[in-house]
Amino acid sequence: MMRLAMAVVAIAALSFPAAAQQRGGALCKDGAMPFEAAAGNRISGPALQQTLAGKRLGYLRESLRTSGVWVNNTRELRADGSFAYTCEFSRSPSGPWRPCTSFGSTTNQATGARDVGVWTVKNNALCMTGAAFGESAEACFALHRQGTAVAAKRVSGPVSVCIEGGITLQ
Repeated sequence: MMRLAMAVVAIAALSFPAAAQQRGGALCKDGAMPFEAAAGNRISGPALQQTLAGKRLGYLRESLRTSGVWVNNTRELRADGSFAYTCEFSRSPSGPWRPCTSFGSTTNQATGARDVGVWTVKNNALCMTGAAFGESAEACFALHRQGTAVAAKRVSGPVSVCIEGGITLQ
C-alpha cells in the first residue's frame, strides 16, 4: 500500500511540472514587454532619478494564484526615497477593484493590501525593498522607454515582485 501511495505521488509530480515550478514563486505573472528592452532605450543616469521621484508606478498583472483574476499594483515613489505599495484585484482587467487580502510569493506572503518601503537608484536600476519582507527581498528593475511606452526589466530580486513588463508612470 505504501509503494502505491509513493507511486501516485511520483506520477503526480511528473504530471504537473508547472505547479511544482510555481511553489515558492510569484502570485502574479510578469507582464509582456511592449517592445525590446535594449541599451539604446534604457533610462539611466540622472534622467532615471528624475523619471521616478514623486511618481506613481503602476502595473496590471494576471494572477497565478486564481485563474481569471487580475491584480492592479501601484507604488508611490516619494521624493524622500520611501514608497507606498497598494494591491487591488478584480475578475476583469478593467475593474471594479477590491483590496487584495495578501501579497508576496507562494511561500512568503504578507496579509493585507499595503506595504511601505524604500527605493533607490543603483547601477542605473530602480531598486526597492518593502517592509513586509525585510532587506533580503530587494528587487531591482531597469526601466526602458520607447516613445510614450515605458517598461521594466528585472535585473535582480525575487520573481514574486512581478513588475517586469509594461508599466505606467504618473
